[in-house]
Amino acid sequence: MMNRFRKWLYKPKRSDPQLLAQFYYADEELNQVAAELDSLDGRKDPQRCTLLVSQFRSCQDNVLNIINQIMDVCIPQDRAPRDFCVKFPEEIRHDNLAGQLWFGAECLAAGSIIMNRELESMAMRPLAKELTRSLEDVRGALRDQALRDLNTYTEKMREVLRHFDVLFAEFELSYVSAMVPVKSPREYYVQQEVIVLFCETVERALDFGYLTQDMIDDYEPALMFTIPRLAIV
Repeated sequence: MMNRFRKWLYKPKRSDPQLLAQFYYADEELNQVAAELDSLDGRKDPQRCTLLVSQFRSCQDNVLNIINQIMDVCIPQDRAPRDFCVKFPEEIRHDNLAGQLWFGAECLAAGSIIMNRELESMAMRPLAKELTRSLEDVRGALRDQALRDLNTYTEKMREVLRHFDVLFAEFELSYVSAMVPVKSPREYYVQQEVIVLFCETVERALDFGYLTQDMIDDYEPALMFTIPRLAIV
């Protein structure tokens, strides 16, 4: 009863631009879509089910985006390192990857097998369960604070956010590595070496007059064959 009274009395305005207020309403929307999904019989209305799943994942994206903004503000020096992202294929690095990871973690935690990768799914399941529990802790802490003080980030909030950020980064690397080929540190190092060699070769070729700046500026197709050969020589 007290929680409902506090929610009615202190609930932030929907128009409030502060991050905790934005989170509160994004999380409310996510809960509403989740509740409708739970009550829907997908076999009777598959079209509505597909639409709700799409809305659910969009809401997850939005909630995670706001959580990331909050972490950038209240734990900017404690963010988990994500240097490993440079090893991901270009098609993987997109704006809604975080939402896909959340959805994947919930599926794994519920016992699903991801894309016929049984061994990888079993290996990731304990981490997925821990991540989903941590995310619930984060959502609970942020909702509670949104009903108390929109201008304060408590130490409890910082603690749960730090824990979640570490788990999410670990799950991101594990999940993406299981889904697509990810370069090893050695492969990435070799790629960097090739890039440096390519750049140095272009500079030397220009110095010796083998190529002209106009050829490079105009992207002469023959350069795609000439420069690697020059690098070898």
